Amino acid sequence: MSNYLEETMLPLMLSINARKTSSHILSALGMDDRVSPQSILIAFGERIEQFWNQVLSDCEGVTNLIEDSNLIDVNGRTRQIDHLFKISETYYLESKCNLTFDSEKVRASNDKIKAVSSAIGDDVKAAYFVPVVPTVCKKELTKYNNKGMQVWGVNDLLSVINAPFTSEEYFTFLKEIIAPILEEKGL
Repeated sequence: MSNYLEETMLPLMLSINARKTSSHILSALGMDDRVSPQSILIAFGERIEQFWNQVLSDCEGVTNLIEDSNLIDVNGRTRQIDHLFKISETYYLESKCNLTFDSEKVRASNDKIKAVSSAIGDDVKAAYFVPVVPTVCKKELTKYNNKGMQVWGVNDLLSVINAPFTSEEYFTFLKEIIAPILEEKGL
């Protein structure tokens, strides 16, 4: 098991605090004292994004361009950038743990990536980054590629950086170490 994962990812995941649900449905059923699994998943998404930014900062030959600020002005509006880094080329990745959202959200997310990419510069390579799959399934790749969008899984990112862990170590760590922690928190 990678010490890097224990030192970098584990503290982020341990800091997740589950919230009680605020569901009217559960309240009506007398179950409003339950922990919200959705709050854990949202916190996980935020923490895994932080983790990958730390990985980018720690990788030799990679310059994480958002160490000081992850905000950019896009057409007079401040937008948050998930990952922006340079190796020999500049990459902008928008983290999404779930790509199956409604068509309106897909359009808005695609528009954000295009607008941010344009604000960064013409030579940026932009993609969705799914930090919870080794490779993106063909159906999702096709769906997004048909709209002119690239989609990366963990293996795609690891193919361009020299991370201090392998894909197998990463996913084993998620399953064996992180999953039980999140289950204990109420997931």
